[in-house]
Amino acid sequence: MTTLLGKLRKAPKKEFNVLILGLNNAGKSTLAARLGLETDDAVKQVTPTVDLTERHLKFKKMKVCLRDLSGQCRMRKSWHSFYKDANVLIFVIDSADASRLSEARCELCEVLLDERLSHVPLLLLANKQDAFGALPSSMIVELLGLNRIEGRPWKIYECSSLAGVGIDNTVNWIYERLKKLRPASVFSRFFTPYFLFGPTCLLDRRPGGMDD
Repeated sequence: MTTLLGKLRKAPKKEFNVLILGLNNAGKSTLAARLGLETDDAVKQVTPTVDLTERHLKFKKMKVCLRDLSGQCRMRKSWHSFYKDANVLIFVIDSADASRLSEARCELCEVLLDERLSHVPLLLLANKQDAFGALPSSMIVELLGLNRIEGRPWKIYECSSLAGVGIDNTVNWIYERLKKLRPASVFSRFFTPYFLFGPTCLLDRRPGGMDD
């Protein structure tokens, strides 16, 4: 039994993939740096991703791979190469650049129409809220028609990746979504009540227990 328990405890943990998409200059790389717990100085020196940047992190003991993909027009055609293994999708929007909202909407629609992402949870980040003229998330929802999204959990948060505002909400949301995808441990699947105590009594299957 000791040997078996040792093997169960050493079962490898799954690594979840979080995909970060958005137009160039939306703040994706800065967001990835914040999620990677970089210092303020390091965040300020982040340069735009040319192709792909991966960061392997731990979110509350869960192994996570952040994939920050370039938002340059020529690079968007290769986004689909990373859809298959995505567990969470983050789409970053520059809320201070209203002139590119239509372009962002078109790219987001293309992403959401891909079957490989049909049920992947979506987090939209209205970034650069500290910039002059930044649109509130409620207006972005309306302009992008986000209320039409069906068949997947989605959320929008206001944030400033550069200032570090709204990052805690982002981390918590990612964690809660991934927690629902985390498989039950081998230990919990193996050591069921049936294994430990044999068949359960009919009385144990009642909807409620004894009143206190």
